[in-house]
Amino acid sequence: MKTTFTYITIVLLLFSSCKENRPSKVERDGEPNVYNIENDNAKINDAIEKAKNSIQEFTIALKSDNPDLDFFAIKQKFITRDGGGEHIWVQDIQLVDSEFIGTIGNEPVYTNAIQLGDTITVDRANISDWMYYEKDKIVGGYTIRVLRDGLSDEEKAQFDAKNGLLFK
Repeated sequence: MKTTFTYITIVLLLFSSCKENRPSKVERDGEPNVYNIENDNAKINDAIEKAKNSIQEFTIALKSDNPDLDFFAIKQKFITRDGGGEHIWVQDIQLVDSEFIGTIGNEPVYTNAIQLGDTITVDRANISDWMYYEKDKIVGGYTIRVLRDGLSDEEKAQFDAKNGLLFK
């Protein structure tokens, strides 16, 4: 059986001003990799927009109490010291009134505004992705899909082997 959020902790995004075509990857012992993405990356920005525009789908699934759906998470942008942003997964999402409440699921790298395990109210204006599992396949996860699609075949194989992600 999967451990909660093993799959989600594999991807953090940091939007920076770097102008590289491919994201740089920061590997950390015992922590998920961090992918640095330029601010003007059209594919990532499109994925973020798609996530924002489809958050109602996530909300409906969360409210459904469908036993086939689990591991609900939202990725939120947190402002970094240099004015950029670090996109971090918030896990164990609950809907309280109309607010998403959850816990920080990744150890932040570039922001000290939050820490791993903090309980927060998600800032809807800064949602950059969402996902959940439906029968062991990811629904949503738009930014993860873009990052994976940008990898070489060898990197995809390593990514898949390490993370075990299946997309619906």
